[in-house]
This record gives sequence, structure tokens and C-alpha cells, in this order.
Amino acid sequence: MSHFPHRRDFAREPHPVDLTARPDLAAALDAVNRDLAATLPEAGPMRLMCTPSDDEDLPDQFHAALPDDRRHGSVQDPDAAGVAEAAQETVHAVLWQVWPVCPEHRTGVHADAGANERAVWWCRAGEGHELCEVGELAQTLPGRQRRALRRKERRREG
Repeated sequence: MSHFPHRRDFAREPHPVDLTARPDLAAALDAVNRDLAATLPEAGPMRLMCTPSDDEDLPDQFHAALPDDRRHGSVQDPDAAGVAEAAQETVHAVLWQVWPVCPEHRTGVHADAGANERAVWWCRAGEGHELCEVGELAQTLPGRQRRALRRKERRREG
């Protein structure tokens, strides 16, 4: 019996998404990365990876990936809520961490398409409430943490 090395089709390998061609995904990823920087900076910024489909009748898959390319969450909808949901799945599955967390109820929140097509973080505790828009988690931090984050951002800009 002869053994042939498995031929890899490098055209089908996961690769970073060209965000210049997808401004919708670029804006959504930017919002998610603002939230990560504010609440889970050690994770680093996410990037979007594309895994081309083997079947030309099926769409390519987009994933939210950590800086080291570990990924889990698949982007179901190409909007801020879809990218946020995929990033949340990646953080949970890869880093084994609940993110983000409602500061009032200390439970995980979920991305949702809010009113007027706004992507929001929604807390399901109690009767449920909107925590903030995706990209605005820094505003939910306690005062001391929020001020420290602003100082850090000013140092980076200056």
C-alpha cells in the first residue's frame, strides 16, 4: 500500500479578511475591539478571519480571532451584533472567560440588535435591560477604571 502525502489546498486556508473591501465588518470589529480594550485588554484586539468554503454554493465563513489566530466564534450576521457575538464566543471558548459582564448583576451579557439597527449589549438578568451599545463598554466601568482608561488612551495618542 502506498502512502501519498496529503495535498493541502492553501487557497482554502483561513486568512485575514481584507477590511478595506468590507467597511461594514471593519466598523463592527472596531466597536468590538474598543470594548475589549476597555474591559479585557489582556486578550488583545480581535481580527476577522475568513475560511473559504469547499462548496461554491455555500458562503465563506468569517470568524472572530484572537491576535494569535485562535478562534471559535463564527460571524452569522455581518453587523456589529454578529461580530460582537462571534468575539464573545471566541473569548468564552478559547480563554474560558465570560465576557462582557453586567456590572450591576455580575452576569454575562449578550449582543443583540437593538432598536434602530443599533447593536447593543443586553443583560438578561431580572426583567432584562440594555447595558450599552457595542463599542461603548468603557462608559459602564466604575469611575476610577474609566479615568485610568482615558489616561492610557491620551498617553497613546500623545
